[in-house]
Amino acid sequence: MTSQIFANIYLNELDRFIKHNLKANAYLRYGDDFAIFSHDLEELREFREKTVEFITDHLKLILNSRADSIHKTKQGLYFLGVRIYPKGRRLSNRNRQRIFRRLSNRNASSYRELLTQHDRKKLRELEWMIGDLIL
Repeated sequence: MTSQIFANIYLNELDRFIKHNLKANAYLRYGDDFAIFSHDLEELREFREKTVEFITDHLKLILNSRADSIHKTKQGLYFLGVRIYPKGRRLSNRNRQRIFRRLSNRNASSYRELLTQHDRKKLRELEWMIGDLIL
């Protein structure tokens, strides 16, 4: 719990930098994950360069090179275990498998709601598994 609080406190500087210095129109951060959105590829490259420099020099942090990338909208954005597309979203395979592995009577309604929100294609399979739990 404290790591989330400290991430919000420490990365507040990053929020302020992106909002006030870069003046990005669309920015999203949850904990230590963040995304900047733009229609202009060159603007994104500039934002990326300046953000990496700020994080390295000012915050003394190192970005994960696997997560540091620019994607086209149609490829979707993987963020917090969900792949987000312009017209919808889908739960990652890893998180979907975890749901099916951990399913019990106590958490069935929570997991059902999660799949309702993010992955309706697997909802019927989950409902069958819930039915087996009840029997």
